[in-house]
Amino acid sequence: MKTATYGERTIEYDEQAPCLSCGEPVHNASMGGTVICPSCDLGKCRFCGISVFVMKKEIDGGKSYNEIRQHMKYHREQLGLKENYTEKELHEVFIRNKIK
Repeated sequence: MKTATYGERTIEYDEQAPCLSCGEPVHNASMGGTVICPSCDLGKCRFCGISVFVMKKEIDGGKSYNEIRQHMKYHREQLGLKENYTEKELHEVFIRNKIK
């Protein structure tokens, strides 16, 4: 468990909880809160940096949601990461594969 402070309010959150957008572990709080990972908050893929976004399912029928989840699954498989990887494992993979 980690804590994030927004103004005078401190929130405890699970860094392994899945991001509501991409489904990957949150790892750190973002300006958008503790349920969206910092990468999705910025609209970037944490692995390759392309622009990503998720629209409400009511708008596109879940198409963007499914696309980002498949995109993340592709990267996990290419890098040999298990589904619920830790921040340390992600960092080690980034170093090993020279990903910035």
